[in-house]
Amino acid sequence: MFVNEWKNGAESALKAIENAPFMTELCDCAENMYRLGWNERNGGNISVLLRTDEISDFLGDVQPNRKIPLSFHCSELAGCVFLVTGTGQYFKNMLKNPEKTLGIVRIAPDGKTLELLWGFSEGGMPTSEFPTHLMNHIARRKEDPRQRVVMHCHPTNLVAMTCVHELSDRSFTESL
Repeated sequence: MFVNEWKNGAESALKAIENAPFMTELCDCAENMYRLGWNERNGGNISVLLRTDEISDFLGDVQPNRKIPLSFHCSELAGCVFLVTGTGQYFKNMLKNPEKTLGIVRIAPDGKTLELLWGFSEGGMPTSEFPTHLMNHIARRKEDPRQRVVMHCHPTNLVAMTCVHELSDRSFTESL
């Protein structure tokens, strides 16, 4: 558990991040997706754009554990904080070991670096799809800033459906 120094000098213990609503919801969702066969092995990833009010009681003013270079410049998201799945991690393991399988990262002010605030405890990294997630977050924020989740997975039945079904949005959605 992190300890935060407040301006008046009094120490205040932060809440355990494993109990944060955003954390438990993502872990429950990932385990359910795995249980239902909606993603194969480690064939899926999730990123959630977190609001400051969601994380302040859990992270406070924590300093980055490590800095990770980004493969592209995304100054549009500078200062934004994300909960993201780790590369090569199984959805079924997130509930059991979130600190290993997930990370909370902030886009540095330069827009070229990730600052790891929590997680990836065994030296893990964000999913290799994270740059694509960030591009999607940029685009979605322009359309509807309330949409904060990017999820990518390969459900076997859905993949098969794309081979035999009409691919119009309306028809495909109605069948789903």
